[in-house]
Amino acid sequence: MFGRHKKRDKAPTMHEEAEENVQNHGELVARADELQGRARELVGEERANVLDERGELLKEAGEDDLAIAAFEESIETSKRMGVAYRGLTTLYNRKRSEAAARGDDENMKLYFDKLQDLMQSSKDMLRGK
Repeated sequence: MFGRHKKRDKAPTMHEEAEENVQNHGELVARADELQGRARELVGEERANVLDERGELLKEAGEDDLAIAAFEESIETSKRMGVAYRGLTTLYNRKRSEAAARGDDENMKLYFDKLQDLMQSSKDMLRGK
């Protein structure tokens, strides 16, 4: 009674977790690739929405550079705040932090500048420029 004698599921081993992560990565990237094909056929807001979804999938898969490209393309397609801005903010900060940890001043500055440009762009958008 009250779950005292329930069988407990065995925790997955590190090997099983790694195998699952590889499979999930492959699935996420495959779905993102499908969206890239769809995005080519669309324009405007619809295209930006598909690119946002693609960026989110790639970010989840750990494909940061590809996710950045998708989000940047989304912003070029449709100047609007939302998923792409949040995704780029997260990814630019991640890339800047990774560069700092490696002592890579050039990339640290590159992603800091990209983040500053993104923030300025959002301010300009809010001001109607």
